[in-house]
Amino acid sequence: MRRSITDHLTCALFLLGFAILGCSRTQPNDPQHVVPVPREDTYTTEESDYHAPAPEQDNSLADDQLDEKRSPPFDPKLVDSRPLGDWEVNASAAVIGLDCPIIKPDSQSDLLVLRKSYADAIDNAPYGSKLASANLVDGASKQFDDGLYAALDLACYRGELGFGASAPEIVQHAFEKLRPASRARPYLAAALELAGKNVSLSSAEEARKKALLDEFEADQARSKPISFYVWTPELTKVWRFYRFLQTQFTDENIAIVAPIAGAFNDDPPILQQYRAINGFYERLTNPRNCLSIDSLLTGSGNISARAKAAGVRHEAVAFFPPSTSRHAELFEELFPLGLPAGTDLMRTLVQKIRSGEVNLKPGENDGWFQYQVYALETLLMPSRGQERDKLLLSASYKKRLVEAFKALVTKRIETHVRQLDVAEYKTDMGPPSEGLKTVKPRLRIEPCPTFYLRAARAYAFLKNFLTATVGQERLAKLHGLRESGPRGVALSEELDQMRDRFYGFYLISCEDIGMAPDLIADEHVDTAAAEKTAIQWLSDSQHDPDLALDTRVAVPIYIDYQNGKTRLWATLGVRLAPLEAHYAAPPKVRVAGSSNPWQDVKPETLRPASYVIPVDEFAEFELDDSRVLNRDELRTLCDKYKTKEEILKALSAEQTPQ
Repeated sequence: MRRSITDHLTCALFLLGFAILGCSRTQPNDPQHVVPVPREDTYTTEESDYHAPAPEQDNSLADDQLDEKRSPPFDPKLVDSRPLGDWEVNASAAVIGLDCPIIKPDSQSDLLVLRKSYADAIDNAPYGSKLASANLVDGASKQFDDGLYAALDLACYRGELGFGASAPEIVQHAFEKLRPASRARPYLAAALELAGKNVSLSSAEEARKKALLDEFEADQARSKPISFYVWTPELTKVWRFYRFLQTQFTDENIAIVAPIAGAFNDDPPILQQYRAINGFYERLTNPRNCLSIDSLLTGSGNISARAKAAGVRHEAVAFFPPSTSRHAELFEELFPLGLPAGTDLMRTLVQKIRSGEVNLKPGENDGWFQYQVYALETLLMPSRGQERDKLLLSASYKKRLVEAFKALVTKRIETHVRQLDVAEYKTDMGPPSEGLKTVKPRLRIEPCPTFYLRAARAYAFLKNFLTATVGQERLAKLHGLRESGPRGVALSEELDQMRDRFYGFYLISCEDIGMAPDLIADEHVDTAAAEKTAIQWLSDSQHDPDLALDTRVAVPIYIDYQNGKTRLWATLGVRLAPLEAHYAAPPKVRVAGSSNPWQDVKPETLRPASYVIPVDEFAEFELDDSRVLNRDELRTLCDKYKTKEEILKALSAEQTPQ
């Protein structure tokens, strides 16, 4: 989105060795000293003798040790609401161990098959108790998130959010204020053409407009709609209109758009509406990564000085600036001259988050996207979760959580992909076992309570922002979208449902592991209603149409125009994984309804619980030039080749659909 507008600038930047697409970039003092993180192919084929994989060098992926845990205090009041026969269970001092055993291809080959949806994977589970995974509940919310963003993007484009004029009307107002010879006229005329509006130009201006549109069309990463923007012609138009206007201009070519600032200055109501749109996307996704046109109306100095004063990362100006993200900022800083051979971007991001060099916690000005990504942090660093002393995680289970992070962060990016920037060049009664045959963990959902809590808070943030910005009355009239049409429930109501569902997931996950919920003082949650909402959804999830939708997506994450490569992250399908839970430290029990002392469960009574959970298969790969894959292209490829190994081999051979 920062591809140069002028041929002269492109040539100059080429000579500098880095195509920065119309935006100068601050480089590290010595980029040659950046040590690339080797790419890691996560596809594995286990041999039938089932040797355990070599120990990870990363200490964060080592088995947890029980003696390293801070013993959870026993709370006599924290009784599980589900009696176990005639017994009450209190797991407040218990610790549950979690493991993902190695898959045996000769006897568990069904677990390696990639399916297009969570429903399909669950329906084909060959054995074991089926447990809702973090991936599955996130998969349902992903469909809602897509529909919500699509509806809001359309409403903003149309001028239906109460800001005033539609986005194309704001562009047209600015165009009409320009002087006949203004260099900004062909640029705004090109944007209007993408919105389906034609304006009168001179022959020279028409030629310049055509050149701008040709340059835009040639850059697939900017012009080709992906994600849900292929659902309808109007969504496709929204993608192309906004993406074109995200073009960034530097000091070298600022003269092309500088007159637009004067046009806004002559029309205060339109200027106010323009600012409202940019402010809306700063909270719906994230803060802008460069200056907006109106920044030229105040202050002094060149673009570089203005950008530094405003605290934006890119020393450039855009009509509708794209949003920044932690991952784009990281990759631009580490790899300003392109990706060294063998670099694995996802592994790099994971390492930087773990080291603390990348902080996912939302700042005061961050938007919904950052809250969503922050919810994923404890998948990488379980020790930061409220549940850290309640769960004893094996190395293989920690790897499972890392894979979940990779898939879920990819899906977050795919929802926001139009607005996000892309980097370029988260009393003793006898033995308790008498009358109590076995005691094992009883999980209703994969125990990731901190993830569920932060996800609920992300939805709460979004609801508060939309209510304050759009208004409850207008919000109540909007509906999220599906590819087939509007969702049945009003957007405002469904947003409340999603918030309450994730609060409920948090509450029941806390109870499953014997941990007291920890809500902040001003977090007004109807806990009974939220828990009921979550339990009802888990009970009826097989009927949720969102879980039957194809989950496979791909997003560009780094574009190297100089070397003609685009790096993508993708989820290739859903497969099943075994999950085993056992008590590493036992719970206590007593006869239900009695006031007798709590007794430890004897070791011979403890049993493990076995589940199968649906998980996403993540992959990182490269395509030539600025090519990207929309959903249909990726899914056709996955349907043809079935396994991750075959899909990556086909991509390597450039056998992608055209």
